[in-house]
Amino acid sequence: MKRITIALLLILGCVAAQAGVIVDIQTGLVPEDTHVVVENAVVTGVLYNGFFIGETLPGPYTGIWVYDGGANIVAKGDIVTVAGMYEEYWGLSEINVTTDPEGVVTNLGSGGCCNALNVTIAELNAAIAADNDAYESVWINVVDGMIVTGAPSSYGIWDVESYDTPGEFLLMDDYWYDDATVVVGDCYFCATGIYVWNFDQWKLDPFEDGVSIVDCSVANETMTFGDVKCLYR
Repeated sequence: MKRITIALLLILGCVAAQAGVIVDIQTGLVPEDTHVVVENAVVTGVLYNGFFIGETLPGPYTGIWVYDGGANIVAKGDIVTVAGMYEEYWGLSEINVTTDPEGVVTNLGSGGCCNALNVTIAELNAAIAADNDAYESVWINVVDGMIVTGAPSSYGIWDVESYDTPGEFLLMDDYWYDDATVVVGDCYFCATGIYVWNFDQWKLDPFEDGVSIVDCSVANETMTFGDVKCLYR
């Protein structure tokens, strides 16, 4: 989704060009329908028709969706080089391997290391308000305490509200996570997954083991990231 402002492009332009091809795409430095090659990216999540990749140093604009129609066998943590056409599909930035005559995915093997980016719900919502793609397709850790405020819909989408910043809400989706286990009033310590744009909504797709459920009756305690971290496989 390319809705980034010119001012932000001017600020990030020189830095983004050095960060990597994914950042260049997500900050608007690469025109649509351009052949791109992303080398040594880490697979951060796999769906039936493609997969998400990220640059090894986590940060805003470092994730993107790769559409290959499910033709390639990859797993989370694999290192891949992807060649394909940069396209916008209903507002989602993607590298389309199937529409590029030179499109190819080269799996270089497992063992990749890619840390999730720590963010708050307020930061996610600020990016939405600013109309930019800072967290699109990025593997994130949402570090807020959260409470489930809306039961899953028939599409497996549910609402949580930040415990730390009341009034800040986040949608979650059930692609990997079992929404049948979601109960209104449940409290989460943190959640990790891929931040996605589809059906005109921003949502977190938490991983199968990506939600840390805690007892809501336990009082919050102020701690630093150095004191405690969300750790996931």
